[in-house]
Amino acid sequence: MEGQLLGGRYRLVRQLGEGGMGEVWEARDEMLDRPVAVKVISLLAGGGRHGDEPRARFLREARITARLQHPNVVTVHDLGQSGTRRGTAPFLVMELIRGEGLEAKLRDGSVGLAEAARWGAQICDALGDAHAHGILHRDIKPSNILVTPAGTVKVLDFGVARAADPSATADRLTQTGFIVGTPPYMAPEQARGYPEPRSDLYALGCLLFELVTGRLPFQAPDGIGYLTAHLSQQPPAPSSVTAGVPEAWDALLLRLLRKDPTERYASAAAVAQALRRLADVPEQVPATARLPEASPSPPPAASALKKPAVVRLRPAVAVWFLLTLVAATVTAINIDGNEDGRDLASGVGAVAVVTTGLIVWFAVRPRSR
Repeated sequence: MEGQLLGGRYRLVRQLGEGGMGEVWEARDEMLDRPVAVKVISLLAGGGRHGDEPRARFLREARITARLQHPNVVTVHDLGQSGTRRGTAPFLVMELIRGEGLEAKLRDGSVGLAEAARWGAQICDALGDAHAHGILHRDIKPSNILVTPAGTVKVLDFGVARAADPSATADRLTQTGFIVGTPPYMAPEQARGYPEPRSDLYALGCLLFELVTGRLPFQAPDGIGYLTAHLSQQPPAPSSVTAGVPEAWDALLLRLLRKDPTERYASAAAVAQALRRLADVPEQVPATARLPEASPSPPPAASALKKPAVVRLRPAVAVWFLLTLVAATVTAINIDGNEDGRDLASGVGAVAVVTTGLIVWFAVRPRSR
């Protein structure tokens, strides 16, 4: 299909991806000379009455979805029908987002708790706006979420899952065996054919569980196994799957994954508020990763201990007494044989010199250490 012109103005440049409903292409809007993204819904390709009715319904649903104008929703520019190898198929023309899908982020394994909370809150903002317009997504999953280089989330394919359902009525699926949505992320009531706004919140819970723990809440070999698990099994606490997940995350995700929709959060806005609170909480060190304990400091050497002042004075006092004794002895001996004041003066002078020397020594010694 490369180089094919759709609707007389959209030239397909290169294929960006392929899913269950069709292919996504980068294209050039030759009328406005700008890059766009084109999603060809090959699931609805065909001819005759069998293909005309679901395509007409898809176009009606797509027009309703195109009314959404929200910064976290990919804008729909145009829609139409074009011939393919399998017959006529509808296509959507959307803004081309330069970003990375959440499925790629999951493969990289580089999603932090605060990052998951911020992205989840933005998804909730998009869901809240859509629900206010009476539009369900019905297929929230990593491949339908893009993250721009600036960190802004863009939600793809609002209403496309319902519009592409070839057996949908206003309230219920009527054809046994056809399920709208993706089983690993599907709410129990949606699997039974009764989707509602809180079904999108359940799918968001599955997606966030995967971002936080690196795996889905349920493990199954096929779609039927996943649906059975959603209907009958209780999800594990995220902290039991990955160490270091805070209790607040356990509470939020397990509430989103309640089987009964009335036991989940009442609205996408309430979930967004809870997620933004989590985004502001500093990430904890995982329970299994113990911080290195500070090694105890070795006891100070005996020589390094500061001796009491009394202990330091003892040698000095002993020296002073010794010299005083010498001076007194000299005075008493009367070396020159004459008893006069010079003997006493000599003794007092000797004592004064010793005392002054000790005082100076004590004054200078602390500064030099």
